Amino acid sequence: MIFAPVVINLLGFKVNIVERNSMVNFSPVQQLDVYLSTKRNQGFGEENGDLTAVYIPISYVVDADGSDSNSIKNSVV
Repeated sequence: MIFAPVVINLLGFKVNIVERNSMVNFSPVQQLDVYLSTKRNQGFGEENGDLTAVYIPISYVVDADGSDSNSIKNSVV
C-alpha cells in the first residue's frame, strides 16, 4: 500500500494537513461547544489511545508521565 500525503491548492493557498476537527474556510464561521482530545501516533500506521497493543515494537520511547493530557469538557452552552 502506498500512503501519499494529500495536498490541497486553493487559488494560491496551500493546505498541507487538515487534521481531526479542523476546517478550511473562506467565510465567517462560528463554532460552538467544540471539544477534541486525542492521543495519536503518526508513524507508519496509526495507534490511538493509551492502551494500544504493539505487536512488533520498532522503537522505544521513555515517557515518564502517568497521564499525557488530562482534559475536562467545560461547556458554556
